[in-house]
Amino acid sequence: MLGKPLTNEYIHRAEIFSELSGLQINQPITADTITRMLKHPQGGLKNIPPTARRIALLNQADTSELQSVGGGMARNLFDHYDSIVVGSLKQNNLQTFEHTAGIILAAGKSTRYGSPKQVLDWKGKPFVRQVAETALQAGLWPVVIVTGSHAAEVESCLKDLPVKVIHNPNYQQGQSTSIQAGLQTLPQNIGAAVFLLADQPQIPVEVIRALVDSHTQGMQSILAPLVLEDRRANPVLFDRDTFPDLMQLTGDIGGRAIFSKYKVEYIPWHDDILLLDVDNPEDYQRLVENEKL
Repeated sequence: MLGKPLTNEYIHRAEIFSELSGLQINQPITADTITRMLKHPQGGLKNIPPTARRIALLNQADTSELQSVGGGMARNLFDHYDSIVVGSLKQNNLQTFEHTAGIILAAGKSTRYGSPKQVLDWKGKPFVRQVAETALQAGLWPVVIVTGSHAAEVESCLKDLPVKVIHNPNYQQGQSTSIQAGLQTLPQNIGAAVFLLADQPQIPVEVIRALVDSHTQGMQSILAPLVLEDRRANPVLFDRDTFPDLMQLTGDIGGRAIFSKYKVEYIPWHDDILLLDVDNPEDYQRLVENEKL
């Protein structure tokens, strides 16, 4: 209906659409007016129970141009819908847009390093701040930072960022407790979560966006970068279908423990910088030197 005149030929009860969207009869229908209609309490949201899951279908997006327009509409509908499906039912070509959270694991004691590596310097910023800024730039929402050891120092690095910082009082029981603490804070309408590590400030925003874009197309259960054709790297995206199993983890293990239960899919990545992390001062020096190359 995009570009068509607002008449009863193209819109059922065009006069109601006009009243709710602000578009005059016979004027061309635009993406903005459809979005306003879908957001209106007496339009797309009418009679939806408060506890219901809200899903909008933007059908007949059967060209790449219309799919791009639909993607823009989806992002404008996130505040009102849990999921927005864009594409063509006839062509069986659909993309699902949902909020993807970012969970940054920053609770470690840094025992091997000897001082809190979460606050090491990376281009003039603390590690954890750089990771948080990258997550925000990639469009992850919400961005949750899970602290444990050195909590006050970590939180002080993040005060002016639009992120949620939570303390995991059980951090000494292992990484699984931080995973669960992060998941427990997420809203119900989250479609997936990307887990990032506070000791990997070099992770580029592009790899996070690539994970989210691929998940939009394929709705994979678990998705990770694959470097040099055979080496799995971080960050890793987990669909919400995996959350119950992540909530059952115990001890000092991460999401890898559930890989055998789900089909893990990969996106090829060209840069082996994803493989670097910081466990000791030598690792930090290697990371800094690599950035200078």
